[in-house]
Amino acid sequence: MEEIDGTYYKEKFDSFIKTSAFSYYEKKIRPIADQSQALDVQIAYSAVSINGLDAAGGVLDIVGILTATWQNDLLIFNTSTDWNGLEGLLFPQDKFWRPTLVLDNSATSLTEVGDSSYRIRIDANGKHEWVIGLVASSACSVDVTNFPFDSHSCELIFTPWGTTSSEVTLSPNVTTVDRTHYSENVEWTFVSSSITSSIENNASYLTITIDLKRNPGYFFVNLIMPITVVALLNILVFLLPSECGERVGYAVTIFLTFAVYLDIITATLPKSTDSTAKLSNYLISMVILGALTSLMIIVSLNVYHRDEEAPIPPWLVKLSTCLHCKCGKGETKLASVAPSRASSPNPKLKNMISPRAINIGIGSRRNSFELELQKLDGGKRQIPLAYHDKTPMVNYANESVYGDDDEEEIDVDWHYVSTSLDYLFCFITFWVTLGLTCFFIVPLALV
Repeated sequence: MEEIDGTYYKEKFDSFIKTSAFSYYEKKIRPIADQSQALDVQIAYSAVSINGLDAAGGVLDIVGILTATWQNDLLIFNTSTDWNGLEGLLFPQDKFWRPTLVLDNSATSLTEVGDSSYRIRIDANGKHEWVIGLVASSACSVDVTNFPFDSHSCELIFTPWGTTSSEVTLSPNVTTVDRTHYSENVEWTFVSSSITSSIENNASYLTITIDLKRNPGYFFVNLIMPITVVALLNILVFLLPSECGERVGYAVTIFLTFAVYLDIITATLPKSTDSTAKLSNYLISMVILGALTSLMIIVSLNVYHRDEEAPIPPWLVKLSTCLHCKCGKGETKLASVAPSRASSPNPKLKNMISPRAINIGIGSRRNSFELELQKLDGGKRQIPLAYHDKTPMVNYANESVYGDDDEEEIDVDWHYVSTSLDYLFCFITFWVTLGLTCFFIVPLALV
């Protein structure tokens, strides 16, 4: 058998190009026999990888393969037996007509897709197939309400730039995105997809919709869990003793921790008021609660370090005893009075009175006389009474001169009041923290 080298096929190909439909083909004319009809271009899309979805900027970066096919009525040819049944040829894309496809919602620039290095496959029946590798950055509207358990639908919208729907239309070759060669993204899960076409304002559009869901594992471990722990620590500040001197510093540290986490999340989310993340709202609430906690600690310490001789308001005494679950139980004794400023009804007891020996309390039902406190400092100052409408009772050496011996005595001073306020503030902070957590965080796990 006679050997045929490459020169033979080159000569046959040159002769074929010069004598077939290629010899008079004009790429500037739409490849359709009836120019009054629209040329239909079918589109298929294959996803390769998702480089990322920038929620803050609203940009989807995706790599894919776009395949466009159409029928060229002006370039139909027959292959002879010399071509051994050859059915298709590859030519540079610049040699033939092709639709000017543009990504209409591009986040970078409105330029034609494709490159001069790409080729168009042509078969003998006039079918043209144009395969394009596409690295696209499309604008994507994100809803971060359920961050980091959020899901988004992003679109790639293509249009034949410069032509109307009466000239060129785009239609899907398949209804979903092909994921045969798709590589999974560590942050985003490819949930579903769809490909649809539409005509708007006398222009044809093809929309590729991709549904993505964020993988929340990273944010759950590095954001939600630490924030929840810090919220718990914010409650424990009231368990620190007032004498340690670190309560205010502890509360301010918790406050700044919430502020830092809020700054981290703010940098991740879009700067828009259309949708606000529940986690962001939770942190804002915790920042406010942290500031209020610091204020409550300051109030508690201010009460704790009050002058022992300062009078305690009656309502505060009653509130303190009730917070200790001793409301209406036993006898309430107020802050002590220094012996140098009090007169004893019995001179023999003067030497027995210690600096905290005289306790003023609420009179009991057995009181048979009233003891009036004498004016001190030459009448300039008088020891205040806790209850002006009650009969006072003076105890010497911690023993009641009169009153019920079987009733429990409750010593009430500023330290006692400060502890009571800590109980109240801790109770309020606990329930507010629990309510905010159940309102903002728990629903996220149910999405």
